[in-house]
Amino acid sequence: MKHLIYVTISDVSVYESQVLALLDYLQTHDVKVTLLQGYKSEEDKQAVVKKMENHLPLKTVWVKAFPVYPFNKKKLVDSLYQGLITIDGYHEAVFHVRNEYVGNAMKCVFQQHGLNLPMLIDIRGVIYEELKYKQSQMSFLRKALFQIQCSYLKACYKNLFAKDNMRIAFTSVSPMINDYISENYSSCQYPKYIHPNIVGSQFVYDEAKRQEIRQRYGIAENETLAVCSTGGNAVWQKDYLVVKRLVEMGVKVINLSKKTVDIEGCITTTVPFTEMPAVLSAADMAVLWRDDTFMNNSASPSKFSEFASMGLYVIHNKTVKVAVDHIQATGAGCLVDEVEEITSLPSCEELRYNRQRWCEAGLSAFGVESLGQSYMRTYDNLLN
Repeated sequence: MKHLIYVTISDVSVYESQVLALLDYLQTHDVKVTLLQGYKSEEDKQAVVKKMENHLPLKTVWVKAFPVYPFNKKKLVDSLYQGLITIDGYHEAVFHVRNEYVGNAMKCVFQQHGLNLPMLIDIRGVIYEELKYKQSQMSFLRKALFQIQCSYLKACYKNLFAKDNMRIAFTSVSPMINDYISENYSSCQYPKYIHPNIVGSQFVYDEAKRQEIRQRYGIAENETLAVCSTGGNAVWQKDYLVVKRLVEMGVKVINLSKKTVDIEGCITTTVPFTEMPAVLSAADMAVLWRDDTFMNNSASPSKFSEFASMGLYVIHNKTVKVAVDHIQATGAGCLVDEVEEITSLPSCEELRYNRQRWCEAGLSAFGVESLGQSYMRTYDNLLN
């Protein structure tokens, strides 16, 4: 496989880790990469450009994107096609499309213009289920707008998963999403793969960075340090519920969030993405605490992939299957239902003793080297 066209229409909080880290890896393995990138405003475009500064130069074709409403479908399909035809050699490329909504738009492009090109549609989460969850916490007007989006997405899914003979495959972040597709769209006969969220090559434990960050925040070497990371501040992230319990047990906490947790012993701050490996090196454990919904059960949080690959002991409330499976397989964490069940934790010395082994297990499951190779095999399967 010599040429990959990666298609996405938005900037997200995990853009660097889930898009640019993979495209960096592919380019260093002799794959020509073209990014077909959508943007809704000049501000959106510049945010993506800024993130690109930390990565390999990338051939990028910019196209106009639009909010998820039925009256925008034709505009998005036309915009993607106009961008596509400017790419030299697109007829010989493999397409990798981020999320099912954009995947359906690209499928419409192919259908309307008689194209039958190999395309991998990457389902990072079921957008329809996410909208239903958000809808339950909104005002009447917002609920009505979201209902329009939900109805539109159901129509998109019907076309996306329809039985036909196009050269399409799906990959999702967990087996639960593939099961969801099979159960709700039995006509879908496309191949399905699994690729959890990626950890970039910069996530490597660094003892010097550990000392540097601990000195910065006044954390002694023998003190246990936990990290909570809720940079996206999504309503389903509930890490803050665990902070008080950890502090009561003598654990220092760095809360990476824009929302301050007013508890003595908890340091609330934010750091750029480039500094995350240093902060995670400084920590001994981490928190992953979410609402018990299908959206979370079937997710693969980027931060969990980072925690696992940095060898952290993760305190988790059994709401994310990918995390539960990894913790059970490696012992790198504890699984509880309620905060009150956190009654004992390993010492700082015990955690350091196991860290290298947990790092290796995390990188094997979530590292860009492992998943990059898997994606390349999947592209070859589509070509063949």
